[in-house]
This record gives sequence, C-alpha cells and structure tokens, in this order.
Amino acid sequence: MSRREFRGAVEGPRPAAAWAMAVVSSAALWVTEQLPLWIVAVQLVAFAVSHATRHDPPAFRRSPVWLNVFMAGITTVTIRSALAGNPATISLAYFTSLAQGLQLLDARPRKSEFVLVALSLFQVILASNLTDSVLFPPLVLAFVVAVTWTLLVHTLQMEAAEAGDPAAADRAIAPDLRRMTLVATGACLVLAMALFVLLPRLKTSWMRNGPGRGLAIAGFSDRVSLGEGGPIREDGSVVLRVEPVEGELPPPEEAYWRGLAFDAFDGREWSISRPERAAARRSISGVGRFGIDLEPPGQDPLAAQRILREPVEAGVVFAPGRVQRIEGPFQHLETDRNGGLYLPGRADERVRYTIWSRPVPRDPERLAHDHARPPSEPGPGGARAAIRYLELPALDPRVAERAHAIVEGAGSDYEKALRIEQRLRQEGRYTLSPPPLGDDRQSPVEAFVLGDLEGHCEYFASAMVVLARSQGLPARLVNGFAGGVPNELGGFVEVTHADAHAWVEVHFEQAGWVRFDPTPPTLRLRAETALSPWERLAQLGSAIELWWFQRVVDFDSADQIGAMRSLWKAWNARREGRDRVDPAEAPERGWLEAWRSGGATLRRLAPIGGVLVLGLALVIIRRPRRDDALVPATYRRAQRLLARRGWVRGPATSARDFLGEVAPALDAEGREAFDAITRAYLAERFGEAPAARLDTELEALTRAVDRMRLRHESHVGEA
Repeated sequence: MSRREFRGAVEGPRPAAAWAMAVVSSAALWVTEQLPLWIVAVQLVAFAVSHATRHDPPAFRRSPVWLNVFMAGITTVTIRSALAGNPATISLAYFTSLAQGLQLLDARPRKSEFVLVALSLFQVILASNLTDSVLFPPLVLAFVVAVTWTLLVHTLQMEAAEAGDPAAADRAIAPDLRRMTLVATGACLVLAMALFVLLPRLKTSWMRNGPGRGLAIAGFSDRVSLGEGGPIREDGSVVLRVEPVEGELPPPEEAYWRGLAFDAFDGREWSISRPERAAARRSISGVGRFGIDLEPPGQDPLAAQRILREPVEAGVVFAPGRVQRIEGPFQHLETDRNGGLYLPGRADERVRYTIWSRPVPRDPERLAHDHARPPSEPGPGGARAAIRYLELPALDPRVAERAHAIVEGAGSDYEKALRIEQRLRQEGRYTLSPPPLGDDRQSPVEAFVLGDLEGHCEYFASAMVVLARSQGLPARLVNGFAGGVPNELGGFVEVTHADAHAWVEVHFEQAGWVRFDPTPPTLRLRAETALSPWERLAQLGSAIELWWFQRVVDFDSADQIGAMRSLWKAWNARREGRDRVDPAEAPERGWLEAWRSGGATLRRLAPIGGVLVLGLALVIIRRPRRDDALVPATYRRAQRLLARRGWVRGPATSARDFLGEVAPALDAEGREAFDAITRAYLAERFGEAPAARLDTELEALTRAVDRMRLRHESHVGEA
C-alpha cells in the first residue's frame, strides 16, 4: 500500500482544535449580523453533535447517502438566497457556515483537514468584507492560533498512524512544541500588523455589490410617510458618532443633524420634488479626500465636527447646519434640489467625514424686520420663485381657519411662524402611537390638526408646514437626528435611531432657511439619568469601536501621510521648545495627535492592554514549573558543570554525541549520572515524560567533576 493510500484509509477523530477553529471562524461571521438565527442554530447543533460523538460516531455520520442529502439541502439554501436578491457575500456566508458544520459531521476516513481549513478561512475572508467590528481582530488572532494548531496536530497524527504508533502523536505535543507554535504564530501576526500599518487600505466593494438590497441598517430614506416613524424611536442602535474638531458640541436640546428636506406633500407622504427636465440629483465637483467647498468663505463662525456615520439608506450625509466644506474618504458628492447631500454607492458602508457648517441661530430682532418669501431657483425662463414651498394638497377648510386663528394679529412673518410653533408645543401631546383615523377620507395631518394634536415629531412638523403654507409662509419638512447622549469615555456624542427627528424650516429673504421645532422638547428628548454599569460598559465598547474604525479600519494612505506629517511637526515643535503643534497647521489628525488631544479612551485602555500583553508574553515565554519541566534545566546545569572542565557542546553536536565525547573522561559514577540526565532530556524533547526527578544524578555528576578537578590539580602539582 502506498503512503497516499495508507493515509486515505486512516480513521480517527479530528483534533479538538478543529472545533475551536470552526467556532472562531463562525463567530467572525456571527458578529457581522448578516446570518439568520436559524443558520447559527444549525451550526451550533452540528458542532455539538459532531464533537460529542467524535469517538463513536453514529451511522449517518459515515453514510454517503445522508451526507449527500445534507449537501443538497445546503446547495438549495444557497441558491434560494441568491435568487432572493441577497448580495453574493451573504449567499456565500450561508453556504460556508452550513458546509462547515457538515464537514465536521463527516466521520468518514479523510486524507487531510484541507476542506475544513479552507471553509474556515473563507468564512474569515467573507467576514472581513462584511464587518469592521472591533471584535473581528481578536477573532482573527484566535483563528490563526487554532488553524495552526489544527494542522500541526493533524500532521502529527498522520505521521504517528503511518509509523504504527498512534499514541506517539500525544507524546510529541510537548511544552516546547506548544511554545514554539505560539511564538511562530505571534511573529506572523506582528509582521502582519506591521504590513497593515505600512500598506494603505484597499476597498473590496467588488464582493459587496451583489444584486438586490444593500446592507444599510439605519431606517432612513428619501420619503417620509406619516405613521411609520414611531417604531424607530424605540431602537437604540447607534447611527452617528460625533466628535468636536473646533469648539464644543451643543447641548442635546440644541443639537441637530440635518438630513433631507422635503417640499412635496400629498396629505400622507412627504417627498422631494424633481426639477423639470433635469435629474433628481446633481454631482458636486471636487474630491472628498481634498475637501469639497459648497459655499464661499464668509465672516460667520463655523462649527467643525467629525462624524462617523453608520450604513444609511439612500447614502445621506448629515450636517449640523448650512454646510460650507466637507472632507472624507469619498470620490464625489451629490445634492438634490432641497440641499440634501448624498454619497452615491456608500449607503451600505460606514463613512467618516469632517464637516464645517454655519449654525443658523434665530435672531428675533433681525427676523422681526425680515419677510418670509420663497427662495429663487433657476427655471426654463430664468430665475423664479420656488412656489413649491407654498403648495398644499386639498385639505379640509378648517385647517386654514385654525391657522388664521393662530396667527391673527401677528405683526411680522416671524411672529406668525413663532406662534404656530408655540401653539403646537403648548397644546400638542407627544406620543409614539397616534390615535387611529376616525374618518377614512381624512388624511393623518387633518386628523392631527383638527383633533387633539396627538402624534410624534413627523405629525408636529407636518402640521406646522401645512399651517404655515396656508398663511403664505414658505416652509418645508426636514428630517435628521436631534439630541444624542454624550459618551464621556470617548469624548463624543452617540446619536441613535431613537434620536430620529423631524422639524421645520421657513424661508426668509435675508436670513434664508430658519429652523423651527414644533415638537414638545420635554417629551422628545431622552431624560438624563445616571448610567448603569451595563450602559457604561456599552459606552466603553462604543468608544473602542470608534477608535478602532478611525485609527485602524479606515487608516489609509492619506492617514499615513497625516500621521507622518504630525510626527514631523511634533518633532519640530519639540526642537523649537513649543509644547504643542498648532491645530490650524495640522488639520489631519494622525495617530500622535489622536493620542495627545483626542485619545482619552486609548490612554485609559493602554495600562489594561499593557498588563494583558505582558501576561500573555509571560505565559508563552516562561517555562512551566511542573516536574517534567525541570529536566531541561537540569541538563543545562550539567552542561555548565562540564564546561568548567573544558567540555563544551558545539551547536552541531547532538546530545548523544556529546555524551560520547564526555563519557571517557568521567569515572563510572559520573558516566552513569550524565547518561541518565541525557536520556531524560531527550525523552522530554521528543514527547516522553521523565520517570523521576534528577537531583541525585546531578549531585553524582557534580562529585565526578570535582574528582576530575582534584586529579587535574594533583597532576599539575606533581609536574
């Protein structure tokens, strides 16, 4: 029988490391949150059954018929996923997850673990394209260790089985072998991390762009239907993480991040009207990496914020006011006719950008002398007033009557808008469950205005736009996020789905678009309460995740240049005796600047990380204190004793050859002692545990060396 045929006929359970490798690679896909729960459950069942019965597998685990039936089911699931419009990565994730479980269930004789290792590796590759979670790196670290150990143990088992001594594989797994495996794996990871820092990030969107729906997680779209926004308020998933770049962030009651503005309303749904003979969106010239200017510089102060946006439907860019400039890792930017900003092709990705905007404070004195007029916009015959901001659907006449009663006697357009805002705030009741319509012919906004003013923010904002337009005030509905919760550990604000909000903008001739918020703020904003230990832990995780994305995942060539520039400027500043680098001279925040100015979280975590790394290094490098670990130390002490008499073992000399060189110079007791020490040393080196301690043998060798020294001294004296 040939060696290949022999190995193909070898039967035996897989090494336990194979299950560890499978669990770790599967967990890398689990953290992407792209696998349905039933697939995860099937995997866990397959892992448990295959491991529990690995020494005595049932018949179905050896039956080609049953295994092929399972494989047909896996293929069917994969094809259905692709036909359902899932991206290619998702369908492949389904296949690899289920096929991996089937591979573990397969108890037939095997030649190698190549298929299982290939499936696990492919899972990790797929996960790298589906997530940028901070949990992914430690899983990759564990996977590298597990796959290395799996292949090592499998090779030893095959060699031992071929030699006719299967138990020899267990004896060969000695402490030195474990340490060498961990050290080699660690060296590979250190090299990989060095290359990771030196090489810029490469996008792998070619695997993401499958047919059908994207992977956006935030329920934010380019349409607003009354009655559908309430459930979002119950979702605590983070959508934005906002850091101040210049100045401080506003308090929650004044913090707004504008998304899209809507001008067309049919009584039930808001949308963005499309311009005549033109595309719904137009591209803005410029490259985000070098900065895109949307407005010319002015005298008004700017607010600069760095925002990490989670995947959002429609690829919307959120901004705290009128945007003057935006910088980020994107190629181009688009805008609609209402000023909304979009990143085409980036709806299913996290995006980090820095934005400079002009806050639009309400100045009552100036607005009291201003007039509410529609803005001008280009048209077929030249510039004209945008009357679409005054258009209304057919509504119950009582709506306009109520608006007239509210603004009657107002001395200015600003006072009219202010009265409508205040009336809705004072008389309205905020609720996520508006009362059902009493009359099917009545639209939601009519029921709200003519009823008890019960609803969530979209009802309040829609009502104010309708009331304002009925009185000749050009207005539009705006959606986005407002409020947020400060993350004290990371020095930023977390904005979640629960902070989704809608408000109103009214256009004035001089001031432009001015924000009004008719929703009662005391009910809209989340109450300030002491954080629970679980919430603090969640904030710590969020801070780590933000740092990880900014400084690792999204670290590209521009960040490398920025980091080197920061180091160069810091060195020059130190040489010139300055304490810090002028932020205006270094807009790119490299790793050094992040550590010095915004790295509070990293500084808190550094001692903990240092202790963990030091502990791991001690575990790997330090030799165990067990009795069987004393043999190499005893052999080294024996070598030092002999070296005093001129017997030094060369680097190319084996332990047995060294014994043969030394034995003639020792007496009988010394030869027996050193022979026992050498045999025990070789036994541990090659996997056999020593039978007893070697203190007696070492003492005997010491006496023999002393006698050798005395004989040498006596010979010298006689000479």
